[in-house]
Amino acid sequence: MARRRRRRLAPYVFVAPYALFLVGFGIAPAVYGFYTSLFTDDTDAGTTFAPLTNWGEVLTDYRLADSARNVATYVALWLPSMLVLIFAIALVLHARPGRFAAAMRLVYYVPGAITGSAAALLWLFMVSPQVSPFSPLLDLLGVENATEAVSGNTPLILALMGIAIHAGGWILIVYAALAALPRDVLEAAVIDGASSWQVAMRVKFPMVSRYAALILIATFAAGTQVFVEPTVLATGVPGQISSTWSINQLAYYYATQQGDFGKAAALSLALLLVGLVVALFVIYRTKFYRIDRGLS
Repeated sequence: MARRRRRRLAPYVFVAPYALFLVGFGIAPAVYGFYTSLFTDDTDAGTTFAPLTNWGEVLTDYRLADSARNVATYVALWLPSMLVLIFAIALVLHARPGRFAAAMRLVYYVPGAITGSAAALLWLFMVSPQVSPFSPLLDLLGVENATEAVSGNTPLILALMGIAIHAGGWILIVYAALAALPRDVLEAAVIDGASSWQVAMRVKFPMVSRYAALILIATFAAGTQVFVEPTVLATGVPGQISSTWSINQLAYYYATQQGDFGKAAALSLALLLVGLVVALFVIYRTKFYRIDRGLS
């Protein structure tokens, strides 16, 4: 009986630390943010309860449309490219096991150690012809300085940064999933005459395709909350990137430049709501949990 009790309690013990962090750093701040968004601060009237005022002002702010368009362009460039790259590289590495695959997994993962502001600074050097290792290519494209490279190309540069930073870790996860596939299933496909391409696309990929939904949810949430990278890039190329380029930057502007935490909270919650809606849509359309439980 004691052993059975320990087995029943084991899952809750493993989940408990995550649940505590989720409540402390996820749910509680969201609840407090919602409470903050219901009040407005006025110099004359002081703090007043106005549940719709902040939301109305945020959603009608002319800067929101530009910020949303910038983020949408960035995510549209980043997400599909990274999904294709992750699964393509993971499938190739799994098809060529051995020392080469092990070495390449390390190579792909290393860029992920350089994140946030450090990555943005690194890319500032990479797009500066004077110091960039890709200066011949930049010269061929007619780029004379970092300002010209960043001007008008910010979503593309951020997408390349995002792929370099995040793809490596996901490649390892998908590769681990491929390595756990039943060997008898793969061998049966080969015996039936399937080519390497057919085994990869018709056997391996369908069996690990649920990871595409997981990657999509996580990367969409990260992409819509982009903040550090455009902020650092803006300091390197003054006047080329707006201080409200992304939605998160606009929320930061409300809080730090205007001192309006109600509007900042409302915009942050709106962004959270978009992420939740997209996550639920992906989970529903891909039957994510049903696949995990083996019901489909």
